[in-house]
Amino acid sequence: MDANTTIIISLIALVLAIFGALWLNQRSTERLIEQMEKRFDVKFETLSSKIESLEKWLDNRLDNIERRLDRVELQLESIFKPVLPK
Repeated sequence: MDANTTIIISLIALVLAIFGALWLNQRSTERLIEQMEKRFDVKFETLSSKIESLEKWLDNRLDNIERRLDRVELQLESIFKPVLPK
């Protein structure tokens, strides 16, 4: 084997090694992105459930406030009944 053949084989091996490393790096990056997506989905679901529970709590609280205001309104109406002049 002469020097040119050895150089060509070395260059081909180098190019194949570079493409192989790029391919492996791309697969690794894709796996990392998939893991991040899964973590994001879990966190989003947790946040969504917390928001739903907060919404239920607020609805309940507003219902209670509305009932109390209705009672106060009835009491005020009974105290301040309009009287027609005679």
